[in-house]
Amino acid sequence: MKYETGMHIVYDVLAKGVLIEFRGKSHYLAGPFKTQKEAIGAGEELCRKLGWGKSDDAGGI
Repeated sequence: MKYETGMHIVYDVLAKGVLIEFRGKSHYLAGPFKTQKEAIGAGEELCRKLGWGKSDDAGGI
């Protein structure tokens, strides 16, 4: 599924956490996550819980 406009998920390689920007709010999941793929998956799951994919008017890219 495409990310919404302004939605960013960034893996922190030093701390092994993930920074999420979603609908104007920042979130940080400390992890530690073993891989970037695992961290990005956790960030996407958080965005789903916050409403990503539930509405067509969210401004997808």
